[in-house]
Amino acid sequence: MVLGIGAIPDALAQAGVAYDPNTPTQYGEAEVNAWVSIKPDNTVYIRIACSEMGQGTRTGLAQLVTEELECNWKKVKTQSATPGQSLARKRVWGEHGTGGSRGIRISEDYVRRGAAAARIMLLQAAADQWKVSVGELKVDKGVITHIPTGRKTTYGKVAELASTLTPPDPKSITLRNPRDWKVAGQPYARLDTANKVNGAKVYGLDLQLPGMVCASIKACPVFGGKLVSYDEAKIQNMRGVKGVVKINDSTLAVVADTWWHANNALKALPIVWDEGKAAGVSQDGIDKMLREGLDEQGDFWQRKVGDAPQAINSSAKKVEAIYYTPYRAHVTMEPMNAAVKITGDRAEAWVPTQNGEGSLAALSEATGFPLANCEVYKLDSGCGLGRRGSTQDFTTFAAKVAQKFPGVPVKAIWSREEDMTHDYYHPIAMAKMTAGIDGSGNLTQVCILKLRANRLMPH
Repeated sequence: MVLGIGAIPDALAQAGVAYDPNTPTQYGEAEVNAWVSIKPDNTVYIRIACSEMGQGTRTGLAQLVTEELECNWKKVKTQSATPGQSLARKRVWGEHGTGGSRGIRISEDYVRRGAAAARIMLLQAAADQWKVSVGELKVDKGVITHIPTGRKTTYGKVAELASTLTPPDPKSITLRNPRDWKVAGQPYARLDTANKVNGAKVYGLDLQLPGMVCASIKACPVFGGKLVSYDEAKIQNMRGVKGVVKINDSTLAVVADTWWHANNALKALPIVWDEGKAAGVSQDGIDKMLREGLDEQGDFWQRKVGDAPQAINSSAKKVEAIYYTPYRAHVTMEPMNAAVKITGDRAEAWVPTQNGEGSLAALSEATGFPLANCEVYKLDSGCGLGRRGSTQDFTTFAAKVAQKFPGVPVKAIWSREEDMTHDYYHPIAMAKMTAGIDGSGNLTQVCILKLRANRLMPH
């Protein structure tokens, strides 16, 4: 069972945009630079390009920005930089992909430099207002002080002027020594904990847009199989059903007013599949193929030092073990989903994704619209584990269905069963380790042979 509870403020829902913090620059704040915008009440909005999946990247990057900006952490909020905006601004936010524990490692340097540049501009704006040297100023938690006179102002009061200044060269900036950090690296409460606990957090499954319909996805249960036919007439009078959409040669979707109605109708839809040659593939057959491969002889070594097999066979004792790992699904807590709305020659998508730019490219390719006519609003993901990165079937399928319902938001959701069946699996692998031991119990030679199969295909 999948349960999602959440709501979007009416004003945002009516505007057809994603729930904060997924859309930047919506509240009239002064943008000091691409990374930082500040409201008159000193609320600081920090733009984050990486995706949040529960791993804490948003909070970690916000702490790094706060450190270099020297603002008040209690006044910090975050927003997600959209890939469409990034493309229009020559990828000012850098890498949008998030995976392999690289969210902070890849971006921490230029994120900190962007924050430091904003601090320099804010201090210069205050100096210009007071007609004093910037060297006479200091800042602490967003409060700027003129040291000789004790005069004070705040980031919120000078942000608009700062936004008009020429930013410094990021390469010329000296970043703070980590030994002096006061915010970064500290065990502060995560910025996204409260709305997860109180139910305000909007994940893809929770997203509601005016007039939205839902689609349940079904692909051929055997990899490589094809869709032969389906009988739409059998479900057309079921409650809430809007229709059936063929997505590609092996996949279709049933669309209804709610996903529950769509999925019930999908279960009742008569479908004929051509399961193809892979229908005869079994786990036992795959295991047999791999075990036989471990005994293959040939010059296929990635690294070879001496003649290991010969040395092992002539040893006093031979020790052998076989190690095995099966195909493994990612099993994200939140099944795959995406929402797409196509209006005229423009496409918008709301996607829990690990790669916003990948989702944007998939949306453009699926609809045939230029990248400039597409936008993706990144929603926090209920787990990613790599499944929501380079593979963008969820974005593509939602877009294909939405093309049949112009002007209507369409949210496509995989059932848990469908998500597990059509995951992009971690590959199966089998390895045989053989060692030779001499009469004194010393290791004389080691031979390791590993095989893996990436796909379920006939053999």
